Amino acid sequence: MMLKFCFDRLCSDLRAITFEDTRKLLAANLIPLDHPFVIALLDDFKDEEAFTYHMICELYSKMKKNIENKSYNEKLDLFKQYDRDSNGFINKEDLRLCLKEDGYYKAGELDVVIDLVMHFGDSNNDGKLSYLEFLEMLEKPDTQF
Repeated sequence: MMLKFCFDRLCSDLRAITFEDTRKLLAANLIPLDHPFVIALLDDFKDEEAFTYHMICELYSKMKKNIENKSYNEKLDLFKQYDRDSNGFINKEDLRLCLKEDGYYKAGELDVVIDLVMHFGDSNNDGKLSYLEFLEMLEKPDTQF
């Protein structure tokens, strides 16, 4: 398997690789590092110091499954519409621009709606919505506005 071969080539005697080597390994195995799901998943693991082969296999499987799942295309397109600066995340300014263009909310309501979206969607409280958080928010019926 190409994944194992790449891991062994990057691996030290500790049987683990760094975050940056993990990104290289995924890219070498045709995982698009600019895909919002991949960006979000890697963002959740950016503080990990070492990745074992087992961890790499789990990440790779999750990424491959999501990328190949055609039912996510519609949600991915929606996410990209809101991700105005194309950085793989939706922040308050992205939301403000999109919701203002929609013209659905009055000026006083806009800030309240943005705060609610961030409150319900930003599960790790980093001030932005990752693609994973966006999907979770869309799938929760109690967060529909």
